[in-house]
Amino acid sequence: MKLETVAEHVGALPYMRLTQAQKLKKIITKYDCKNLLELGFYHGVSTMYMAATLDELGGNRSITTIDKIIAKENNPNINQLAEELGLSSRIEAIFEERTYLWRLMKFIEEGRKFDFCYLDGGHNWGDTGFAFFLVDKLLVDGGLILFDDFTWTAEGKDWASAWPEEEKRTSPVERTWELLVGQHSSYKRLWVKDAWALARKKRKTPLLPIRY
Repeated sequence: MKLETVAEHVGALPYMRLTQAQKLKKIITKYDCKNLLELGFYHGVSTMYMAATLDELGGNRSITTIDKIIAKENNPNINQLAEELGLSSRIEAIFEERTYLWRLMKFIEEGRKFDFCYLDGGHNWGDTGFAFFLVDKLLVDGGLILFDDFTWTAEGKDWASAWPEEEKRTSPVERTWELLVGQHSSYKRLWVKDAWALARKKRKTPLLPIRY
């Protein structure tokens, strides 16, 4: 399915725009991603764009996406969009009572693996930082993690009014990128562009046989 078809259908629904989806398509295509993980979907607009890309590429490709159960109340919600666009077979949408972190624990227990993660949820240091370490357990060697909202802060948000001022003014994604991803020996930070930051898990070099 063409991205333009999705754009026409979702209209102005938040949050991903067609120009972003086109950039995302280039990443997924360049690295031949087949098994995608998304953390935070809201209406499911970004999910539809990624599923459309997978559908166009063909083969056994799918996206697993997680958000809170309250997202079911959105009109339209992710399941409605997927059915209307005929993309349901590409999408596994999971609704959690409180946090996607719990489902990531379950995935680790189950031995699930992904080659791409779009992290667009949490929006605080605890959730974002811990999500990175959990996703690391789920990513295959050479897998990618794309962080959204690189410069976003909670400053001015009513729901964060009780937070310390320094925490409200600090971007949790930027701090995760610098202090956790940047200092992790298994990751190479590829680029930061606009609100996105892309990192790749390094491929392990097999040990050469020792000759005596």
